Order: sequence, then structure tokens, then C-alpha cells
Amino acid sequence: MIQRFLFSKKGLIISSVLFVLFIAFVLPYFSVLTANKTNSYFSPDTGFFYSLDEFYNNMEIYGIEGRDFYILMRWTFDVIWPLVYFSFFISSLGNLTKKQTKKNLTMFLTLPFIGVGFDLLENILATVNVSIYPERTVFLLKLLQVSSLLKWLFIILAVVSIVYFFVLSLIKKNK
Repeated sequence: MIQRFLFSKKGLIISSVLFVLFIAFVLPYFSVLTANKTNSYFSPDTGFFYSLDEFYNNMEIYGIEGRDFYILMRWTFDVIWPLVYFSFFISSLGNLTKKQTKKNLTMFLTLPFIGVGFDLLENILATVNVSIYPERTVFLLKLLQVSSLLKWLFIILAVVSIVYFFVLSLIKKNK
């Protein structure tokens, strides 16, 4: 039932509107709110690369209340946002690939699943690393960095796939 909805035009429209609203209003609001609560614009889950020193220096800047707020955001806002972008990616890919003739297109539908999986792993590792501060566990922080990188890799691959199939559909439509 959910699959049928997401792969429908109605599902695509609703997930697209939610995605755009989140990008236009919700993300900027929570970005400013988080910066105010943590005294920093640094966030381990939004960057591609950061050093161990950068992470630990910012945990000091966050302070106890900022670190508590950061953890709260991982298990409230950062659970909802992946559902929004996942719905948009799956709905877009589902609608764009269902008219393709090749049978092996399901691999493209796995990209958002893997991206959200790494996002969840990233939330777990961020929570652990932030909550144990000032203790420093390099191995756990390296795992956080790798999970962040893999999350972004699969999100980028999903976006590139959406653009690819969109262009492909435009070419087919104009023939």
C-alpha cells in the first residue's frame, strides 16, 4: 500500500511538496536553532570531512546544554528529515523508472534505503560520541566520519540517479 502510494503521481506530488517545504523552511529554521543552542555552526552530520580536533573543539564549544540539544535533535528532527527525503527519492525514482524497459532498475531504488540506513547509523554514532565527551574514542569517531561519508555518497548517488532518469524521460518524451 505504501509502495503503491509512493510510486503514484499523488505520492510524488505530496513527497515533492514536503521535500521542498523542508528545504525551504524547516532545515534553515533548525540550522539556526541548533547554532544558537550549540554556539556553533559545526555539525558532524552535515559535513563531508572534519578532523578529530575540529569535532572535539566544537564539543567543548557546545557545552553540556548544547551537546544535550544536539542529541535531542538526532532523535527527533533527524528521524523525520530522512523520512522526508527518503519518500521524495523513492517516489521520484519509482515514477521515473517504472516506464523504463530495462529490468535491472531496482538497484537504483536501493540507493535511498542505503542512504537512510547510514543516516541512522550516523545518528547512533553521533549520539555515542557526543554523549561520552570529554572521553575520546578515536575508533568511534572514525566510524562516525565513515558513516557520514557513506550517507552523503548514497544521497548524492540517489540525486544523480533522479536527474539521470529525469533527463532520460525528457529525451524519450521529445522523440
